[in-house]
Amino acid sequence: MNGECDFSVLIGDFVEDAGGHLDAVEGFLLELERRAPEGCDGELVTLIQGHLHTLKGNSGMMGLVPLQQYVHRLEEVMKETGAGVLALGPAFFGTLYGGVNALRSALFAFAQSPDAALNFAAEETALEALRAAPEAAAEAEAVAVAVPSPAADSAAPAAGAVASRPATPAEFGYITQKSSTLKVNFEKLDELLNLMGELVIQRTALATLEKRLREEVTDRELLNAFNETSQLIGKSTDDLRQSIMKVRMLPVKSVFQRFQRLVRDLSVGHGKEVRLLLAGEETELDKTVLDEIGEPLLHLIRNAVDHGLETPAERRARGKEPRGTLTLGARHESNHIVISVSDDGRGMDPEEIRRKAIERGVLEPEAARAMSEAELLQLVFVPGFSTRSEVTETSGRGIGLDVVKKIVSSLNGIIEIESKVGRGTTFTMMLPLTLAIITALMVEVAGETYAVPLSGVLESVQVQAAEFHDTGNGEVIMLRDRVLPLHRLDRFFGRESGAQKEQEYVVVVASGDKKGGLVVDRLVGQQEIVIKGLDDYLGELPGISGGTVLGDGRVSLIIDIPSILGR
Repeated sequence: MNGECDFSVLIGDFVEDAGGHLDAVEGFLLELERRAPEGCDGELVTLIQGHLHTLKGNSGMMGLVPLQQYVHRLEEVMKETGAGVLALGPAFFGTLYGGVNALRSALFAFAQSPDAALNFAAEETALEALRAAPEAAAEAEAVAVAVPSPAADSAAPAAGAVASRPATPAEFGYITQKSSTLKVNFEKLDELLNLMGELVIQRTALATLEKRLREEVTDRELLNAFNETSQLIGKSTDDLRQSIMKVRMLPVKSVFQRFQRLVRDLSVGHGKEVRLLLAGEETELDKTVLDEIGEPLLHLIRNAVDHGLETPAERRARGKEPRGTLTLGARHESNHIVISVSDDGRGMDPEEIRRKAIERGVLEPEAARAMSEAELLQLVFVPGFSTRSEVTETSGRGIGLDVVKKIVSSLNGIIEIESKVGRGTTFTMMLPLTLAIITALMVEVAGETYAVPLSGVLESVQVQAAEFHDTGNGEVIMLRDRVLPLHRLDRFFGRESGAQKEQEYVVVVASGDKKGGLVVDRLVGQQEIVIKGLDDYLGELPGISGGTVLGDGRVSLIIDIPSILGR
């Protein structure tokens, strides 16, 4: 799929939005008319100009040039009004009200038939008459208010014509179509989701209560009835949660399409030819996540155009097409969304990264030589690390990619890099679909229950104590011929029991390029949890990203995997 937009799918949204702007303009005009004896209210004039300006821009985007030009004329009239050039008299308001009616009629015609011809000749003539001699426009104004000319008509009404009957709503251009959408403040959806979260907690409590009843109550009929009701409540809760989440979901194209202009400007500024391709634009995710991915994508796109893609001359010399390709992609994978930024440019050279890391003191030579290519690529996320020797306006200052890693980690996501010298680079972000309700692996440590986000869990294994090895820098185990560093959660949180066990449970987790094993006492099972933020006065707690309420009312802390692996 290329980066061009299909504006036909936007007609309904455009017409509804435009109608809202016209309603606002008309409302402000009415208030301006009411205050006219006291003088021109500059604030109201500015508000009207703002709505007209937005309507003008949106009309141009939809290719409605006649409508765009007429709204521009109205905008000029309001500008002159604010400057005191035009007087606020009957002619002025009559002409403006007639203009609003004509615009409504045009929108109605456009909604019925996108190919309808839009003609504002009569309305523009009235505006010019108003601007040339305001007092001479009164008669034309009476005609415009009585029966405004349909936007598609080519003939203007005869001078002095008067309506012999009340005009119908359609004649005044009011859009009488029923709307299929309702605009709701997102904070109200957050409140609804919070209530949903409490319902999830109570459902868990109900399951806990049912387990206790089965141990203490002998009336099987009562238990079966309770179980059936509990299952129905659980199903209704799941259905309700899915419905609420769908309301909060938006297509990722609302973010992707913002970068069309950015890529164009960057390519011109760097003397490069870049084709932007968009894939999976209709993939949906929660608005809270959608709002957060814009900045990481901005840095990755800038990095790709500046660092990754070559100039046309360089690409020709390497046997490539002069125009480089940058692809933004999105897809669903289980309970995650995968977003990728790919270019077919020069790629990243692991050996160059290794050399720079040693040169700049990021790594000791021995440690750098022991690193794999995948591990070396992850060094680009180190704050201040850059392989560029020169500084550009876009990048090369060693900033940007560390910000990307930080934001992705804060969203409980991971980011990976694939790169081939001379063939290009792909950054892949795996993010949760929502930040409010997640699935977690519940584990027990020193008598306390902790939640490990399932998005970061690779597997869980049971390991014999004899397989643990102390390297001096910490414990490790060999897992499928790979060394896996271990983190004992009881020690990490200062709750070490000291009891020796023959077998240990290890939860294998990952964040970015880092993998590790969390040593726990017991695996409780998977559970949907509602994330509750910690109060600011607690500050940043190492290893903890939030909390949740369990079915029995106890609070369980949510493990921050990146924080633990980073230590």
